[in-house]
Amino acid sequence: MRGQALFWLAQKAGRKASATITDAIDNDPNTEVKKKAVFALSQMPKDEGVPKLIQVAETNKNREVRKQAMFWLGQSNDPRALEFFEKILSK
Repeated sequence: MRGQALFWLAQKAGRKASATITDAIDNDPNTEVKKKAVFALSQMPKDEGVPKLIQVAETNKNREVRKQAMFWLGQSNDPRALEFFEKILSK
């Protein structure tokens, strides 16, 4: 239920929901809720969602959450995502 709520927050509240979604990614005890929060970020306008997805992919401690962020970055077709992947692959 928390995961669904995060999705609808992203759909309806956009930028206003960003802090709530990010908080769920950082602090919710359930990995599935965290993954749904990452999906919610992917549904936000690209100028808001993509930078946050990159931040999650770079810094989140949960491997599954990082993996989910990278998946949605790959789906975004955003040049910033491509730069992020190039940076990772060149290390």
